[in-house]
Amino acid sequence: MSNTAQWTFLVYMAGDNNLESAGDDDLKEMQQVGSTPQVNVIVQFDTEENKTTRYRVEKGSLPVVEEMPGVDCGDPKVLTDFIQWGAKTYPAAHYLVDVWNHGGGWENLPSDFDYNSIRSAKPARARKLQRVKRSLFRTTARKIGGLEDAKRAIAIDCGSHDYLDTQELRMAVASGLPGGQKVDVLGCDACLMNMLEIAFEMKDAAGYMVGSEETEPGAGWPYADVLKDLTGTPAMTGAQLANTIAKRYGAWYQQNGVASRDGAATQSALNLGQIQTAFDAVDQLGGALLKDIQKVAGGVALARNTAQHFEYPEYIDLGDFAAQLVSRLPRTSPSSKAAAAVQAALKVSGKGFVTQNARWGSGVKRATGVSIYFPPAGEYSPDYAALQFSKEARWNKFLQAFFKA
Repeated sequence: MSNTAQWTFLVYMAGDNNLESAGDDDLKEMQQVGSTPQVNVIVQFDTEENKTTRYRVEKGSLPVVEEMPGVDCGDPKVLTDFIQWGAKTYPAAHYLVDVWNHGGGWENLPSDFDYNSIRSAKPARARKLQRVKRSLFRTTARKIGGLEDAKRAIAIDCGSHDYLDTQELRMAVASGLPGGQKVDVLGCDACLMNMLEIAFEMKDAAGYMVGSEETEPGAGWPYADVLKDLTGTPAMTGAQLANTIAKRYGAWYQQNGVASRDGAATQSALNLGQIQTAFDAVDQLGGALLKDIQKVAGGVALARNTAQHFEYPEYIDLGDFAAQLVSRLPRTSPSSKAAAAVQAALKVSGKGFVTQNARWGSGVKRATGVSIYFPPAGEYSPDYAALQFSKEARWNKFLQAFFKA
């Protein structure tokens, strides 16, 4: 295809696990709208049958563009190759890359992780089962022997016993488009991915990031609603598409969500071009808390324990944690002032870092759009120090001092 469209919507569907049937469902949703001359909807679907298929989704049909043997979705080169192939075959003014799979924030999987625990017995049988939630933790990770510090990842490939860690995700996306061009929107149709640490890692690879602070309900993204908006207004900017995804996600669960089945839902759009403001505010907060750790440790502990948290309790909402600090520390203290600055940096604004924040369910009412790592004492993962955020911000140093205090 030589004509340049407005958007190429690339879905990296890592389905070699117990989500294969959910992938079939999402492909059906995409077919309700399909591609147009201005919007290419392109999917690479890896399955348990050791087969990978590339589709250009059409309205009411699913034409196969290419079939390959099964790939390792946990190999960053595979994701890079898909982006490069998609951009070359379906050139566009703008690109969205949607990493579709289990997700678990920044943390890595343990070396002895039981990949078979997230395989379905037979794909045919799995398609008949109720659609599973996209959280490792909520579905089958409880069977992994009760590991209190179980690590997580994204794009888990059971056949290859591999996954993408945060650094690999950055490298894969950053290498996808020619000339170091950023993808306009990085989407994570996966759980627990909208963390400050991941956003900071991705800031040089994408313009916007869209994902969830909490585990995603089984239905995931409402692809038909999103693609209907995009094909109806193909001249959308990256900001507009990112905000549209978060809005449509929130609206879909407001209308269709069932608390007993879905729990709760969050989705936020982050402007990675404005992340420095949030980074600076958190760095200042880490520095203030570090300097006055003996005086504030008790208040910090209370703030952490009462802040909005998510399925993995070491992931807490950053804005709500800051609000809890402000309510517990003396207003004139440097730490309280720094916490207030974090609140201001996360205020939803079209020109700020958090540009859209959707919430559904009583359990996530205080979610502000981005989470941060703050584990209980004794459960800190040393891998955290390898993240760019940990190397450049004082948050990790604060954590170490807090645990000692």
